[in-house]
Amino acid sequence: MSLLRCKKSCNRGFTLIELLVTIAIIAVLIALLLPAVQQAREAARRSQCKNNMKQIGLALHNYHDANRCFPPFFISRTGNASRIADADKGANWLVFLLPYVDQGPLYDQWDFNIPANQNPGRSAELTVYKCPTDPQSDGAHCSYAGGGWARGNYGMNVSPCTHGVGQNVGSDGGIGGANTVVRIRDITDGTTNTIAVDELRGGLNDRDLRGSWAMPGLGAGTAAMFNDGSAPNSREPQSDDMENCAIAGLLGVPPMGCFDSTSTSQMTARSLHTGGMHALLADGSVRFISENIDFSRTNNGCGPANQRGVWQKIHTRGGGEVVGEF
Repeated sequence: MSLLRCKKSCNRGFTLIELLVTIAIIAVLIALLLPAVQQAREAARRSQCKNNMKQIGLALHNYHDANRCFPPFFISRTGNASRIADADKGANWLVFLLPYVDQGPLYDQWDFNIPANQNPGRSAELTVYKCPTDPQSDGAHCSYAGGGWARGNYGMNVSPCTHGVGQNVGSDGGIGGANTVVRIRDITDGTTNTIAVDELRGGLNDRDLRGSWAMPGLGAGTAAMFNDGSAPNSREPQSDDMENCAIAGLLGVPPMGCFDSTSTSQMTARSLHTGGMHALLADGSVRFISENIDFSRTNNGCGPANQRGVWQKIHTRGGGEVVGEF
């Protein structure tokens, strides 16, 4: 009898209470580990995003060495340069950089004699032009203005002070414009104090033109950084003035609200990184810019140089502003 009782005792399984306690302990461990895993993954994505910008910076300088200037923001032949839907627009700055980011074959296939929206290369998925933190970088291609536009997350700094990418803004401009090139010698504020490339968010749906790498216009650029299109990651409901905004169903949609415009004239620098975004400076270095950076709404625009916020100052190439630390 004692041997039988021993066998029964030795074969006893978990009680319900023991099983529940074990499950609870496992659940707590998972809850503790999951944020750490997510943080590690985001750190890797953020590092890759920064490395992509460094590669773009190296490409810009190699292009400058070969051509004695940075590439134009884009080529515009006829029509309104501020309007993406006016079809007669050619290659943009990221197309010109293709040979310098190990995409020579794609560049060789690009037909510079036809508009960009007829070039199949606009649909190419290019990792170097994407920030992996933004899931929309792998989202649906933009269907606007000819369609087939693959997503990207990096935009040339055109100007913080002026709506309209077709306007000649002189020293208040960035590092390029429509049919306009800039040389390093033109950056009189200093390459360490001037942003060349900002991060962008990919469009929220297929009709949203923002974050389209080959698009000739503010789908791949930033401009007019004042008023509601203000500091990085602006959450104001009209923070981007863009054509097709109403049709895309994006009016006032947070965190990327927009105002429906007959042209595309204002794009805010954005990212999904916590607290700010990366910026590529004209010297090739990459900085993380806080979304709380000093910003001024003076005179419905940039205003006099001494009244501009740091955010506006680091986007002009020759405004003569004193920047200080940022």
